[in-house]
Amino acid sequence: MSPSAATTELLARFRRAFADSTLSAEEARDLRERLAAHGLQGNELEALRHQLFAMAEERFNTFKDKKTVEWLEAASALLLSPSTPQLAHAEVFFSPGTECLDAILGFINRAAHRLDVCVFTISDDRIAEALLAAHRKGTTIRLLTDNDKLHDQGSDIKALQAAGLAVRIDNTPNHMHHKFALADERLALTGSYNWTRSAALANLENLLITDNTTVVQRYATEFNRLWQEMQVYEGH
Repeated sequence: MSPSAATTELLARFRRAFADSTLSAEEARDLRERLAAHGLQGNELEALRHQLFAMAEERFNTFKDKKTVEWLEAASALLLSPSTPQLAHAEVFFSPGTECLDAILGFINRAAHRLDVCVFTISDDRIAEALLAAHRKGTTIRLLTDNDKLHDQGSDIKALQAAGLAVRIDNTPNHMHHKFALADERLALTGSYNWTRSAALANLENLLITDNTTVVQRYATEFNRLWQEMQVYEGH
């Protein structure tokens, strides 16, 4: 059906619904489905809307026909685009190279109030410095990490704890192998990328940052569960 034919067919259906100045739920459902099926947009949709107003104005002489006004309001609302929910935004990064590193540094710097970090290890001094800078400006930081990796050469965990960051470690023989972080409970960062210098220099890694509410909430729930279960690290 051509756009003009679709408009004519829709207008005829609106006119039939208007016969008794009442827009029933069944009529509204049928008209909504027809509008969606024809997919009118832009000027065509505005032209149809204008024709509906003109149709109502044929009876709108005394300004006393309340039922007409009510019908027109209901019918006109069917032509308005439903409010579109804000789409989640996501960014993806890869290494080797500095894409992932720069994304992590930017993520840390963007946190206004709180950072929750759950990573296998931190041995890239550039990331450690960014965390320290965030801590000094007042960002609350909670850090979860693997107990075995504490003792690796180049590990920054002890220095971060000594600087005042709250650190907890797993107390099992298994590795705490997560690599994710949360900023202000608004952004989630995750991926295979280890927070190490070698990950930027040589490894094939990936990183994703998103503000998807469901994703952020799932990670926040898991972080809080692990935070309760894991052992406070006191720097020994």
